[in-house]
Amino acid sequence: MTTPFDDHPEPKRRRSIFAWLRASFLTGLVVIAPIGLTLWLIWTVAGWVDSWVLPFVPVWLRPDQYVGLNIRGIGVFVFLIFTIIVGWMAKGIIGKSLIRWAEGAVQNLPVVRSVYNGLKQIAETVFAQTEASFDKACLVQYPR
Repeated sequence: MTTPFDDHPEPKRRRSIFAWLRASFLTGLVVIAPIGLTLWLIWTVAGWVDSWVLPFVPVWLRPDQYVGLNIRGIGVFVFLIFTIIVGWMAKGIIGKSLIRWAEGAVQNLPVVRSVYNGLKQIAETVFAQTEASFDKACLVQYPR
C-alpha cells in the first residue's frame, strides 16, 4: 500500500479491455434498467387498464376512429376521470349514504366481508393524508 508521502508510489495497474468493457456495461445497465423497467411497467399497466376500460367507452369517443391507430392510455385517462367523479360524489351527502348502505350490505356476506375489510384498511392506511401514517412500528401476534 502506498501513501501520498512515499517516494516511489506503486504504478497503477492497467485494467484489461475486458474489465473495462464489463465495468462500462454494468454501469450502463444500472443507468438504463430503472428507466427501461419504468417505461415497460407504465406501458404494460396502461395497456391493462385500456383493456378493461375501453369496452365501456363509446366508439365515437375512441381516438382510433379518428387517427387510425390505437393510442394507449385513453383508458387510463377515462379511468382517472371516472375515479375523480366517483370521489367527488362520495364526498357528498348522497354519496356517503350510498357508501354506508353498500358497506352494510357487504358486512352480511361472510367471505366478501373479510376481503373488503382487509382491502379497506390497507387503502385507508396507504392513502391517508395525515402525517401519522406509518409513524410507529408494532408487533402483532398472528395467529391468535
